[in-house]
Amino acid sequence: MGENNTPPVSPRDQGPNESDEEGIGTQNEDDDFEVIEVYEENEDEEDVADGENREEGEGEMEEADVPDDAVIIFKQHSGSVFCCSIEPKESKLVVSGGEDDKAFVWNIADGQVVFECGNHQDSVTSALFSYDGCYLATADMSGFIQVWKVATKSVVWTFETGDLNWLDWHPASHVLFAGTVAGETWLWKIPSGDCKTLPGHGERNECGKILPDGRRIAVGYVDGSVKVFDLKTLAVLQHLSGGQMHTNAVSSIDCHRDNNLMVSGSLDSTAKLYNTQTGKLLCTLSCQGVGSSEEESSVEAVSFCPETSVSLVVTGTLSGKISFWDIPTQIERQSYDQAAGVVKLLWHPKHSHLLFSAGLDGVVRLIDSRSGTLVREYTGHTANILDIAISFDGYHLVTSSDDQTCRVFEVNVDH
Repeated sequence: MGENNTPPVSPRDQGPNESDEEGIGTQNEDDDFEVIEVYEENEDEEDVADGENREEGEGEMEEADVPDDAVIIFKQHSGSVFCCSIEPKESKLVVSGGEDDKAFVWNIADGQVVFECGNHQDSVTSALFSYDGCYLATADMSGFIQVWKVATKSVVWTFETGDLNWLDWHPASHVLFAGTVAGETWLWKIPSGDCKTLPGHGERNECGKILPDGRRIAVGYVDGSVKVFDLKTLAVLQHLSGGQMHTNAVSSIDCHRDNNLMVSGSLDSTAKLYNTQTGKLLCTLSCQGVGSSEEESSVEAVSFCPETSVSLVVTGTLSGKISFWDIPTQIERQSYDQAAGVVKLLWHPKHSHLLFSAGLDGVVRLIDSRSGTLVREYTGHTANILDIAISFDGYHLVTSSDDQTCRVFEVNVDH
């Protein structure tokens, strides 16, 4: 879980799946959780998964002698599969969306289709479950969004925006967010469809991330700037611009569990740490590898380590360099070079020192952040991986690829 359409930039993915109570863990108890106040009370949920378009045939590789570690191969798509997501509560269902203008909900245990999400007329680039698995959101490149109630396999809401760049659910309520090429950020209460918009400033909206407090959202733009909005008042709390901004598009954003730190990654080969309360730029991390150009070192993914006792942020670049940075000293503690572009980074939900990295070489790597060493690889795809998702218990990993398949891998770690 991103920036965006400059080939061969990888897809971004997005937001945590937590219950209302868990999602507010960093708040004071007397602070009511209200995005929710954006629309007032709680709402029904839905899902959406993210993905990005790829040139036809791009990223294909030789099929011969690729060991296949997958326990399930899903082959219902007839084009590149841009996005995948796992239902967060029981992790029994997967949704995938692709170039064939289709999204499928299928069983993670046997790959059988549960239902097809029809009606799309363009590539499905986002498909995500809501935090409680009640709803599923699917969206295509043209901006047509549908929300499905999973239990009844039926559409409860639709909307058409301009061309979409990203889609995400609120981590603890039924509010759906979307960022558009025109620059706006949309918010909808589901299933009522009550709508709010966060205004842009004439620049393409590249990525967004809801802060753990559920009250604010950080949005990155193609001009290199970042805004933090209040979700209740819709006011701009911070606009990180001028000398604080990146010199190229923002490709990815993550927010620390303490709600005070934010990191943005950019095509300018840097990551920047900001204080979300004051808007102050704390530091700029140079992610440009030796012998790599700025374009090759574009930062495709950023993420804070979820371990409470560890002050660590990770960056991944298009050249394949993964860096683990110590936040207090801003020193690169460990690094790993996977020699293929990083698409997405995900932390293991039960072993928070272990990081999954999806690569443009069709391989997912599991890396130990303490040592920067490879734990194991998951292979089987014959083209670029475009998205990955991990089950809540960390036992299953799902991938989607340019090779027109999704794969399910069993994750057995003893660390």
